[in-house]
Amino acid sequence: MIRPQENIFIFDLDGTTIDSSHRQGETLEDWFRLNTAENVMKDKPLLLAKAIRELWESGFRVLICTSRTLSAWDYEYLYNRIYVPVAVKVIGRGNSKMDSHTLKKKQLSYLQNFKHFKHANKFLIDDSEPNRISFEELGSTCWGLTPASGNELIEHLKRDLS
Repeated sequence: MIRPQENIFIFDLDGTTIDSSHRQGETLEDWFRLNTAENVMKDKPLLLAKAIRELWESGFRVLICTSRTLSAWDYEYLYNRIYVPVAVKVIGRGNSKMDSHTLKKKQLSYLQNFKHFKHANKFLIDDSEPNRISFEELGSTCWGLTPASGNELIEHLKRDLS
């Protein structure tokens, strides 16, 4: 039997749960310039966006972890447009200058270090292969999944839970 509390799902944002390609330019400066309230509200939810709430409502632990800085508009979009439950922890870049896969690995390493998370299965769903590989280096209970593989797993879990 599947025990939701023994599984943690971690979702990336850009390219995995939302399409924000209209605010990505060539440089980091372009990103900040295009990161306006109007542009954030033009983001489009992808297939996995709905799974965040569904998993959380089924008792799974759910996190959002992104390698970018999040603005107040991003949080408004997540909570009011995608309906991410406020209880879902959202981890953003902050002021870090690290490359994205090193940063994400560092952000999520606490899941292996805290005793009550150590044996839980942890699934990072991310469109970036370096991020998935880096996450799997954290331990044998850390799985990096492509968005397509993550969606297949979630659909399988939903069938098993019904």
